[in-house]
Amino acid sequence: MWEAIKNEDWVLTAGTLEEWTRKLWNFDRPYRHAGRSLGTATQFGISIGVALAHRDQKRLVVDMQPDGDLMFDAGALWTVAKHRIPMLVVMYNNRAYYNDWEHQIRMAMVRGTPVERAYIGMDLDDPAPDFAGMARSMGWYAEGPFESPDGLPAALKRAISKVKEGQPALLDTVTQKR
Repeated sequence: MWEAIKNEDWVLTAGTLEEWTRKLWNFDRPYRHAGRSLGTATQFGISIGVALAHRDQKRLVVDMQPDGDLMFDAGALWTVAKHRIPMLVVMYNNRAYYNDWEHQIRMAMVRGTPVERAYIGMDLDDPAPDFAGMARSMGWYAEGPFESPDGLPAALKRAISKVKEGQPALLDTVTQKR
């Protein structure tokens, strides 16, 4: 992602991929990052607000969006399209509510219950949500899911182009659970 955006006037919203972006990206201006999410189901709403705040400056607003977080507020995709809020969303899709899954594993160990059952209610698979399809159905430009990095550089270029034209764009990238 850094290679795709580094020459743009960009802003990262609430997600930092556990601070990896802070280590790998050049945060050379004070507006580059608005701050962290506030917990479950907050990142997409914060990201929309950041995109609104930077819309008039024509900055490329980038949201690295966790899948579980978006599941709590998928209807907001329509709001973004309705109000023509340009933003780039790259799904960090591990097909799970994995933060809670880890908690369930810890609790199973403490309680002596089967760890192999910790996934129940935590996985987002069988069927896996089609975030690109969901976004397209609500007026977004979207591609994916990408199960490997092949094709992502070209997809990022296409998506950035759409955002610069004023349309929200989403790329659904599937990652490891942890």
